Amino acid sequence: MKSSRKPLPPLNALKAFEAAARLRSLTRAAEELHVTQGAVSQQVKLLEQYLDTQLFYRKPRKLELTDAARAYLPVLTDSFNNLLSSTNELFGNDQRALLTIKCGTSFIHRWLMPRLNNFYQQHPEFRIRLMSAVWPSQDEVEEADLEISNGFGNWAGMQVERLTREHWQVVASPAFIQRNLIPEDPQKLLALPLISTIGDRENWQVWFRKQGVMNVMPEPILESDTSTMAIDAACNGCGLLLTRSFHLRPVLASGQLVQAHPFTLTSSGAHYLVLPNKPPSAKVTAFRHWLKDQLTDHQDYAGSIQELELI
Repeated sequence: MKSSRKPLPPLNALKAFEAAARLRSLTRAAEELHVTQGAVSQQVKLLEQYLDTQLFYRKPRKLELTDAARAYLPVLTDSFNNLLSSTNELFGNDQRALLTIKCGTSFIHRWLMPRLNNFYQQHPEFRIRLMSAVWPSQDEVEEADLEISNGFGNWAGMQVERLTREHWQVVASPAFIQRNLIPEDPQKLLALPLISTIGDRENWQVWFRKQGVMNVMPEPILESDTSTMAIDAACNGCGLLLTRSFHLRPVLASGQLVQAHPFTLTSSGAHYLVLPNKPPSAKVTAFRHWLKDQLTDHQDYAGSIQELELI
């Protein structure tokens, strides 16, 4: 059966129109494409005939785009830019492989970014593209080579590896503790301003319940959708923060925060390495082993990295 799908217009005609429309000049388009002005004009007319649509209002010393041309221009510009970028990436002078990593904003800012130069020192053959995400992927990891996510290990159809074993603890700034008497009796903590992170399964209500304080619904003075913002709020003396231990190590070591209550709660969640269900590439393998080396000395490290498990 013959396809009814119309073929694409000639590439040279598309290039001529895109350059002329973007630069608003046949002369400048000709200079960019290294052809004559007449050749650009001819290719634009060819495209107008092919599309059966006028693309320019030709006025003295300038081109004015029709509505159709304004709509078509960004489509072509994006397509040519993507084609150029992919061509350079695959076949250009820079042969360094691009590793795309998706992970939470707090992991990027508080753990990965301070160590990223170390990765470049060890692996100058790779480039990295970072994609931040507040919430982890629910389906297949498609837009990235790997993802580092908070969760519970239940990513269906993907290769999943636990990186951390964490606990929840209550922290506050020294200034806040100096202003407020922090009682060991958990019931009395309800009178103090609390900070929390949205979406956490283990929250203030669970923390209180584990100590026998039942049927309470704490109302935090501040809720944040990232651990980074919640930690910053606590560092600035806004209140008591209940948060997981992984991102606390630097601020506890610097003295910006201190543990404000002795009770800690084992976390059912963790940081996980999540990969698409296919054999890992060399760049993914290199990053995975670098990640292991960097995590080895972390107090919340889950242990030696085993073979990835298909969930």
